[in-house]
Amino acid sequence: MTQALSELKLLRKRLETVVSGVRFITVKKANDLLDAAKFATDATAAHQSFRDLLNRYNSIKSAIVQSNAVTTVSIAGADYTIAEAVERKRTIEFERDLLSNFQRQFTEVKEQMDTHQRNEQARVERLLTTELAKDAKTNVDVIQQLTTTFLAQNKATIVDPLNLSDLIRTMTEELDNFATQVDYILSESNGRTMLKV
Repeated sequence: MTQALSELKLLRKRLETVVSGVRFITVKKANDLLDAAKFATDATAAHQSFRDLLNRYNSIKSAIVQSNAVTTVSIAGADYTIAEAVERKRTIEFERDLLSNFQRQFTEVKEQMDTHQRNEQARVERLLTTELAKDAKTNVDVIQQLTTTFLAQNKATIVDPLNLSDLIRTMTEELDNFATQVDYILSESNGRTMLKV
């Protein structure tokens, strides 16, 4: 597999060279030095070379795709076909973006909640100061009842149906483990996998 992947890169370069570097048609004027027969031979040979390179490329690519669809590996405790692992490696950024969004929202909501609680505590203290100024005989039970009632009426709660704190921890661990292991495991598998082309 490793050899096949290297050969694909080489074939791709050779195909690009033929496509961008060879003239297949030209104009021959009566007085120029162009050898039309040699040009025709070179163009025909370049075209045949392109066809041969493309056929080889397609047969190797087909063998790789078939192998990747059935060869399985274990990465970070989960089993994947090589094709699935390669695709997850490509699309893991979607998961990283979601994780960043989770982290940002979690931090924002925690800050909002902390601010709300500080503001409500300050309002309770102002209420108590006002009440105590009215009646010097206000006792501890009245203060406790006013505080409890006020805080209950102005209570805020965090609505967290996904339990983001745990989800963030789990996702971070899974994504980091996958990213750490995927390249090594794919390289190791490619080194062991034999292809028939």
